[in-house]
Amino acid sequence: METSFNSGIAKTEFLHLLTIQLRNQDPLDPVKQEDFIGQLTQFSMLEGVENLNASFKSMLRLQEISQGLNLVGKNVDYADVQSGEIKSGMVEEFYVEQGIIMLVIGGKSISVDLIVGVKAN
Repeated sequence: METSFNSGIAKTEFLHLLTIQLRNQDPLDPVKQEDFIGQLTQFSMLEGVENLNASFKSMLRLQEISQGLNLVGKNVDYADVQSGEIKSGMVEEFYVEQGIIMLVIGGKSISVDLIVGVKAN
């Protein structure tokens, strides 16, 4: 099971914990400013990594769509799921269905994952 970091929830939880920590600290031994800054820095770094991952995910998606678009008009070999045979055909169009790049070859929708080769025209 894959879990993902949710910055909105994490921010709320972090601020909630920080408030509890500050409220319950020993007045004779308060949290040191360096510790507080360290916690904020760690949280900020984690949020930055999440934003970077989101950017990479968007870039990867754009690259996948570009690759699908570049296959339109090309002859490809693909694995037929029903027969298990390798078949050939020209990519007529592409679209995205539930996050998966689909190609239309000979009127049939084929997942881009089933492409095993591309032929030069």
